[in-house]
Amino acid sequence: MRSKAPYAFKNNPLVDHMTGCLRIVEKFLEINPNYLHVVGVRLMKAGLNTAEPELIGTMIKLGVVIHDVGKAYRHYQERIERYGGGFKYHEILSAVSCCKVLSNSLSLESQGLKILLLMAVLNHHQAFRESVPKILSDTYFVKNVLHIAKGGLCDNVSNIEPALKTLGLTIEEVFAKDYPEFKSLLENVRCVLKLFLQRKFDDNRRWLKLYSLLMFPIVLADNLDAYEKRSGSSSRLVIEELRRAVENV
Repeated sequence: MRSKAPYAFKNNPLVDHMTGCLRIVEKFLEINPNYLHVVGVRLMKAGLNTAEPELIGTMIKLGVVIHDVGKAYRHYQERIERYGGGFKYHEILSAVSCCKVLSNSLSLESQGLKILLLMAVLNHHQAFRESVPKILSDTYFVKNVLHIAKGGLCDNVSNIEPALKTLGLTIEEVFAKDYPEFKSLLENVRCVLKLFLQRKFDDNRRWLKLYSLLMFPIVLADNLDAYEKRSGSSSRLVIEELRRAVENV
């Protein structure tokens, strides 16, 4: 019997979580057709003149599909087998994949949008276990992330390719081909975050907090899909509120 690994959480294949999240976000955008326009207006008012609704929609869907791909590394899948879970730092590895896709597959005129999506992936359940400064300066923190990457991807990573194909992506386009490339991509993420934190980068700094507009659909889909597949692992009150966003009122 073929393994269903990698898993997003115990007994739940990552590919199912990825496709489930995308389905929820597509429903959200269908029911809330003005969301992309509103986000675009907010970003344009803050100085991002390339924030077209179509591009924003593509960015959100990319973030939704890719936000948990870091769990496909061997380190995490072995922890599921041994302990039933444990995904510390997976957001960082997901952000590295996001960085690769943005560099190779999307034509972005604005570095700003790239920063906002990376921040959304990194913080998709307020899961900065540490903080942005630690990613930039803490050698021990970076070594932990590199150690996980050095162990490579799990043997059955190809199982998630059907979810990636919904966005026209392949395993090779999403994950670093080897450890040196991962190190280079991680350094790229760190450089982008340094830019994010520079005081002179944005005089009014209004748009920097707007990554939450890209992050909200990711949080929405992540929580609703996990709740459905894990039979109520989150607060029912929170889930009921989130469901309002994807239900016709």
